[in-house]
Amino acid sequence: MTTARQIKGLSAPLLARNPDLVDSGRKTLWLAPIDHVGRKILIDRTSNPDCCVVSWHVVELFMPDARSWYGLGRCGGDVSRSEHFPGGRGWYWSDPTIYEDFVDRVEADALPLLRSLDTTRKCLEFQRSDPQRSGYLNHHWHLGACIALGEIERAQELWSELRRSDVAERTYENPAEQFVEMRLRALERPLRSGDREALCALLAQWEAEILVGSPVEPYWLRTAFPLEGVR
Repeated sequence: MTTARQIKGLSAPLLARNPDLVDSGRKTLWLAPIDHVGRKILIDRTSNPDCCVVSWHVVELFMPDARSWYGLGRCGGDVSRSEHFPGGRGWYWSDPTIYEDFVDRVEADALPLLRSLDTTRKCLEFQRSDPQRSGYLNHHWHLGACIALGEIERAQELWSELRRSDVAERTYENPAEQFVEMRLRALERPLRSGDREALCALLAQWEAEILVGSPVEPYWLRTAFPLEGVR
């Protein structure tokens, strides 16, 4: 089984070379600072105790269905071994070449992209403009993105579509569904009236519920949303 000690040994040289990366625990390295969207590297275990896999992720922290700071979101990609090494997606602890190659591959295949997505708008538009990734984005994601970007009319349409698709007087027994339904109901009044201030307050509240008290809170910047006129 991949251990925290192994992950620290693998990631230490990368962290030393990239001061904007921070180790948050839970097998993840975050690009700092963090605003409304987290950009992270995941080093995850597999069923093979000698093998781990590495991936990058872009995670919105204000979405109606966002529940934890360590979620992986709906956008990401693999970081694989260099072509001249065996393994492909698998990084084998018994292979001493993984340590240097890990630094090379993350710096070449993940960090340039993640650093380029340095605003909320860039992160959201990158995902919904990429045909290879947009299929993973659900209705709740598009609703949250439209609100955050200030696309109020489209957000109103999406909210209405969501409500029409629900069964009338539906009972939500699953706690995750109850959680999302509570947030959707909270959006109804400010979204119908186009109250941008109230919408911003809701998104900021949901984001704070995830980040306050988390290991990444020290790296969190409370910034304005594009909804508030920020590019």
